[in-house]
Amino acid sequence: MTTLIYANLFVYLIACGIGIFIGLDLKKWSSWLYGGYGFVSGFLVGLLKTDVYGGLGMGALFAFAVLYGGATSHWHRQRYK
Repeated sequence: MTTLIYANLFVYLIACGIGIFIGLDLKKWSSWLYGGYGFVSGFLVGLLKTDVYGGLGMGALFAFAVLYGGATSHWHRQRYK
């Protein structure tokens, strides 16, 4: 089970890294899927290390990181065009 969670974390890092690089428009629902995927991935990793409350905190941190980074990248891209 831990191997699958760490494999999911690796896929998350690649997918959300691309999403942050491209930029996420928070008005589109597809950008919120990145946040949801970040929450689930963070929750699973936090669940391995601590309890449910640690998983919720880690999931919220992952989701915030991907949404904030993607929105900032999108904003900079619009500003400089």
